[in-house]
Amino acid sequence: MKKRATHKVDLDASIMRQLDFSSTVVVEVLVDATGDVVCVKSISGISFALEPVEKALQAWKFETAKSLWDGKPVAYLGQLEFPLCKGVCPKQGFGVTLLK
Repeated sequence: MKKRATHKVDLDASIMRQLDFSSTVVVEVLVDATGDVVCVKSISGISFALEPVEKALQAWKFETAKSLWDGKPVAYLGQLEFPLCKGVCPKQGFGVTLLK
C-alpha cells in the first residue's frame, strides 16, 4: 500500500527523538474513491508512537483504486507497517520517520 501513496507526510516525532526505542507500528487505513485518507486505526505498536503515526497518515494521499467490474473509482482498506527505531537500530537503518 505504501507504493500507492502519492503524497507522504513525515511524523512529528519530537518526543520520540528523545527516547531510545524500537517498535513497529501497524495501522489500518481507509482511503476514499478520490485517494484521501478517511480513517486511520492503530493495530499495534509502542503506545506513544501511535498518535503521531495516525496524525501523519491523515495527511497522506493515495492513488485511486478502480472497480474490476466497471472501472469506476472505489474506496479501499489497507494495512501498513512502519518500523520505527531510535538508538541501536536493525540493519535496515530505520529511523523515526514514516518515509524510510
